[in-house]
Amino acid sequence: MNYKVTIQYLLISVLLIGVSFLLAYNFWWKLDLYSGEFFLLFFILGLCWFGTLHIGILVSRKINFKNDNFGFIGLLNLNKLTSQENFLKFRKTLTIFSFAILILTIFIFYKIVNFVEYTDLTYYGIEKSVKIEDISYYKGNKRAKINFEFNNEKISKMLFLKDTLKNVGDFETIIFSSRNPNIIELKSEFEENSK
Repeated sequence: MNYKVTIQYLLISVLLIGVSFLLAYNFWWKLDLYSGEFFLLFFILGLCWFGTLHIGILVSRKINFKNDNFGFIGLLNLNKLTSQENFLKFRKTLTIFSFAILILTIFIFYKIVNFVEYTDLTYYGIEKSVKIEDISYYKGNKRAKINFEFNNEKISKMLFLKDTLKNVGDFETIIFSSRNPNIIELKSEFEENSK
Protein backbone atom coordinates (compact mmCIF):
# COMPACT_ATOMS: atom_id res chain seq x y z
CA MET A 1 0.00 0.00 0.00
CA ASN A 2 1.47 3.38 -0.94
CA TYR A 3 1.71 6.43 1.28
CA LYS A 4 -1.06 8.30 -0.55
CA VAL A 5 -3.59 5.57 0.26
CA THR A 6 -2.38 5.33 3.86
CA ILE A 7 -2.76 9.10 4.29
CA GLN A 8 -6.28 8.94 2.80
CA TYR A 9 -7.34 6.32 5.35
CA LEU A 10 -5.75 8.19 8.23
CA LEU A 11 -7.30 11.53 7.20
CA ILE A 12 -10.79 10.05 6.88
CA SER A 13 -10.53 8.24 10.21
CA VAL A 14 -9.06 11.24 12.07
CA LEU A 15 -11.72 13.52 10.57
CA LEU A 16 -14.64 11.23 11.46
CA ILE A 17 -13.38 10.35 14.95
CA GLY A 18 -12.41 13.98 15.63
CA VAL A 19 -15.81 15.33 14.57
CA SER A 20 -17.59 12.70 16.65
CA PHE A 21 -15.38 13.53 19.65
CA LEU A 22 -16.09 17.28 19.34
CA LEU A 23 -19.83 16.76 18.87
CA ALA A 24 -20.03 14.38 21.81
CA TYR A 25 -18.01 16.74 24.01
CA ASN A 26 -20.15 19.72 23.00
CA PHE A 27 -23.48 17.99 23.70
CA TRP A 28 -22.51 15.62 26.52
CA TRP A 29 -23.68 17.75 29.46
CA LYS A 30 -26.76 18.99 27.60
CA LEU A 31 -28.01 15.46 26.98
CA ASP A 32 -30.66 14.11 29.23
CA LEU A 33 -32.78 10.99 29.12
CA TYR A 34 -35.96 11.73 27.16
CA SER A 35 -34.44 14.91 25.70
CA GLY A 36 -34.54 15.84 22.03
CA GLU A 37 -30.76 15.61 21.67
CA PHE A 38 -30.55 12.00 22.85
CA PHE A 39 -30.75 10.63 19.27
CA LEU A 40 -27.60 12.65 18.57
CA LEU A 41 -25.57 10.12 20.61
CA PHE A 42 -26.39 7.41 18.07
CA PHE A 43 -25.38 9.66 15.18
CA ILE A 44 -22.10 10.52 16.95
CA LEU A 45 -21.44 6.84 17.68
CA GLY A 46 -22.07 6.05 14.00
CA LEU A 47 -19.54 8.69 12.90
CA CYS A 48 -16.99 7.27 15.31
CA TRP A 49 -17.70 3.74 14.06
CA PHE A 50 -17.07 4.77 10.43
CA GLY A 51 -13.81 6.39 11.50
CA THR A 52 -12.67 3.27 13.34
CA LEU A 53 -13.65 1.13 10.35
CA HIS A 54 -11.23 3.09 8.17
CA ILE A 55 -8.40 2.52 10.65
CA GLY A 56 -9.44 -1.15 10.75
CA ILE A 57 -9.27 -1.37 6.94
CA LEU A 58 -5.81 0.19 6.98
CA VAL A 59 -4.48 -2.23 9.62
CA SER A 60 -6.23 -5.27 8.09
CA ARG A 61 -4.72 -4.57 4.69
CA LYS A 62 -1.24 -4.37 6.20
CA ILE A 63 -1.77 -7.71 8.00
CA ASN A 64 -3.54 -9.72 5.28
CA PHE A 65 -1.99 -8.51 2.03
CA LYS A 66 1.77 -8.33 1.52
CA ASN A 67 1.70 -6.98 -2.05
CA ASP A 68 -1.22 -4.62 -1.67
CA ASN A 69 -1.81 -2.58 -4.81
CA PHE A 70 -5.59 -2.15 -4.65
CA GLY A 71 -5.57 1.61 -4.15
CA PHE A 72 -8.19 3.12 -1.88
CA ILE A 73 -10.94 0.69 -0.86
CA GLY A 74 -13.99 2.27 0.73
CA LEU A 75 -16.53 0.55 2.91
CA LEU A 76 -18.90 -0.02 -0.01
CA ASN A 77 -16.39 -1.61 -2.37
CA LEU A 78 -14.61 -4.13 -0.15
CA ASN A 79 -15.45 -6.81 -2.74
CA LYS A 80 -12.41 -5.62 -4.78
CA LEU A 81 -10.33 -7.97 -2.68
CA THR A 82 -8.91 -10.93 -4.59
CA SER A 83 -10.64 -14.09 -3.33
CA GLN A 84 -13.43 -15.10 -1.00
CA GLU A 85 -10.93 -16.63 1.42
CA ASN A 86 -8.89 -13.41 1.54
CA PHE A 87 -12.04 -11.38 1.96
CA LEU A 88 -13.17 -13.51 4.95
CA LYS A 89 -9.75 -13.19 6.62
CA PHE A 90 -9.78 -9.46 5.93
CA ARG A 91 -13.30 -9.04 7.34
CA LYS A 92 -12.39 -10.94 10.51
CA THR A 93 -9.34 -8.78 11.27
CA LEU A 94 -11.27 -5.64 10.25
CA THR A 95 -14.03 -6.42 12.76
CA ILE A 96 -11.60 -7.19 15.59
CA PHE A 97 -9.47 -4.07 15.09
CA SER A 98 -12.39 -1.71 14.45
CA PHE A 99 -14.33 -2.90 17.48
CA ALA A 100 -11.23 -2.68 19.72
CA ILE A 101 -10.47 0.86 18.50
CA LEU A 102 -14.12 1.90 19.01
CA ILE A 103 -14.09 0.59 22.61
CA LEU A 104 -10.75 2.34 23.24
CA THR A 105 -12.12 5.62 21.81
CA ILE A 106 -15.24 5.43 24.00
CA PHE A 107 -13.09 4.65 27.06
CA ILE A 108 -10.79 7.63 26.36
CA PHE A 109 -13.82 9.91 25.89
CA TYR A 110 -15.32 8.67 29.17
CA LYS A 111 -12.06 9.35 31.05
CA ILE A 112 -11.79 12.86 29.54
CA VAL A 113 -15.39 13.71 30.45
CA ASN A 114 -14.94 12.47 34.03
CA PHE A 115 -11.71 14.46 34.38
CA VAL A 116 -13.37 17.65 33.06
CA GLU A 117 -16.38 17.18 35.35
CA TYR A 118 -14.22 16.62 38.41
CA THR A 119 -11.85 19.53 37.76
CA ASP A 120 -14.65 21.94 36.81
CA LEU A 121 -16.70 21.12 39.89
CA THR A 122 -13.62 21.17 42.14
CA TYR A 123 -12.10 24.45 40.94
CA TYR A 124 -15.06 26.33 39.43
CA GLY A 125 -17.93 24.79 41.40
CA ILE A 126 -20.71 26.98 42.77
CA GLU A 127 -23.05 25.63 45.42
CA LYS A 128 -26.74 26.43 44.96
CA SER A 129 -30.00 25.40 46.56
CA VAL A 130 -32.63 24.62 43.92
CA LYS A 131 -36.28 23.68 44.05
CA ILE A 132 -37.41 20.31 42.69
CA GLU A 133 -39.85 21.17 39.88
CA ASP A 134 -40.91 17.65 38.95
CA ILE A 135 -40.25 14.02 39.90
CA SER A 136 -40.07 11.16 37.42
CA TYR A 137 -38.93 7.56 37.58
CA TYR A 138 -36.37 5.85 35.38
CA LYS A 139 -35.66 2.13 35.86
CA GLY A 140 -36.92 2.35 39.43
CA ASN A 141 -34.79 5.39 40.29
CA LYS A 142 -36.27 8.72 41.32
CA ARG A 143 -35.23 11.67 39.17
CA ALA A 144 -35.72 15.33 39.96
CA LYS A 145 -36.16 18.08 37.39
CA ILE A 146 -34.46 21.30 38.46
CA ASN A 147 -34.31 24.76 36.87
CA PHE A 148 -32.06 27.69 37.68
CA GLU A 149 -30.47 30.69 36.03
CA PHE A 150 -26.80 31.58 35.79
CA ASN A 151 -25.40 34.53 33.79
CA ASN A 152 -28.81 35.08 32.14
CA GLU A 153 -28.85 31.48 30.92
CA LYS A 154 -31.68 29.17 31.97
CA ILE A 155 -30.44 25.70 32.91
CA SER A 156 -32.80 22.75 33.15
CA LYS A 157 -31.59 19.32 34.22
CA MET A 158 -32.78 15.92 35.40
CA LEU A 159 -30.78 14.52 38.34
CA PHE A 160 -31.01 11.12 40.02
CA LEU A 161 -32.02 11.47 43.68
CA LYS A 162 -30.30 9.42 46.34
CA ASP A 163 -32.73 10.75 48.94
CA THR A 164 -35.95 9.08 47.82
CA LEU A 165 -38.00 10.97 50.45
CA LYS A 166 -37.63 14.23 48.47
CA ASN A 167 -40.80 15.47 46.78
CA VAL A 168 -41.85 18.20 44.35
CA GLY A 169 -41.32 21.57 46.00
CA ASP A 170 -38.48 20.38 48.24
CA PHE A 171 -35.03 21.93 47.90
CA GLU A 172 -31.84 20.12 46.92
CA THR A 173 -28.26 21.41 47.04
CA ILE A 174 -26.32 21.14 43.81
CA ILE A 175 -22.85 22.09 42.65
CA PHE A 176 -22.44 23.41 39.11
CA SER A 177 -19.47 24.74 37.18
CA SER A 178 -19.19 28.47 36.53
CA ARG A 179 -17.31 27.68 33.29
CA ASN A 180 -19.96 25.28 32.02
CA PRO A 181 -23.19 25.53 34.04
CA ASN A 182 -24.48 22.34 32.39
CA ILE A 183 -21.99 20.36 34.48
CA ILE A 184 -24.16 19.74 37.53
CA GLU A 185 -24.05 17.23 40.35
CA LEU A 186 -25.86 16.83 43.63
CA LYS A 187 -23.64 18.12 46.44
CA SER A 188 -23.95 14.88 48.43
CA GLU A 189 -23.00 12.79 45.40
CA PHE A 190 -20.02 15.00 44.53
CA GLU A 191 -18.69 14.83 48.09
CA GLU A 192 -19.10 11.06 48.10
CA ASN A 193 -17.26 10.69 44.76
CA SER A 194 -14.46 13.03 45.89
CA LYS A 195 -13.45 10.83 48.83
